[in-house]
Amino acid sequence: MNQFQQGPMTDFGQKKGGMFSPELENLIQATLEDGVLEDYEKAALVKRAQAEGVDLAELEIYINSILQRRQKELEKEKNIKAQKKAQERKEALGRICPNCGKPVPPMTLKCECGFEFNSANQNLSSVQMLSDKIEAINSRPLPKKNKRSRKELKERAQEKQDIITMYAVPNTKEDIIEFCSMAVSLSKPKGGILGTIPGRVKILVPALIIIALIIGLIAGAASSNGYHSFGAVMAETALMVVFYGGIALYFFITRYDLSTVRNNMVAQAWRAKLEQVILKGRSLRGDSDFQQQLDYFENMINK
Repeated sequence: MNQFQQGPMTDFGQKKGGMFSPELENLIQATLEDGVLEDYEKAALVKRAQAEGVDLAELEIYINSILQRRQKELEKEKNIKAQKKAQERKEALGRICPNCGKPVPPMTLKCECGFEFNSANQNLSSVQMLSDKIEAINSRPLPKKNKRSRKELKERAQEKQDIITMYAVPNTKEDIIEFCSMAVSLSKPKGGILGTIPGRVKILVPALIIIALIIGLIAGAASSNGYHSFGAVMAETALMVVFYGGIALYFFITRYDLSTVRNNMVAQAWRAKLEQVILKGRSLRGDSDFQQQLDYFENMINK
């Protein structure tokens, strides 16, 4: 395929009425109907123009202007058809669940993930719905009895972890930034290394063992130097440290400040999901501002 070189957008046929004969004008319009000028079509136009004494430079400008306009019209028609086809496909598949991202059949009011379609939540983003679910858990009243209250707090923490873990990673830049903005502060642990059960075990159990060993060594040294009574006392002390220290550790690990421990369990779930979302954002072809925002959130969670 070959076309005239692109020229300025000047429609000489319209601007200078009567520039070409009706026959040549009709031939030009018919030839350029599809927005493409073939070699044989160009040759026919040139031959007719030369026969009528038309300036070929003016003819070329005129044809280029028509080609540009026609190509824009064809592109617009193509986009309209694509949008119509996409809409038909969407209607055939049904709606897309904003919670899990799966298609939902038409006339279905509830997705298999549990999300319900209604007029109140159709315009909500998946990030807002996630936030609403977490808030609904937090707003539940606590039982008055301590044991039931502790059990309820444990169940709440597990529910939050499950909801965050099952949350479908967003696919749009807007939702990714919205999620990162919400999750970056919620992913921060509290209480340092003692804010988690494994952290408490790693710090306190070795400390207890070291104290017991030191007392045991003192007892052994005293016995070898003839201080048998003192050595026996120290040996009993070492055993008491291990026994009572173990009991104290058990209650400290399983009872003390469990709200911080549970908060950090949920924070870990937020962090894991936040890392997934940032990784998803990296895979998108975003602009430099979007990538800088992802860098900011990644630096925040790595501090």
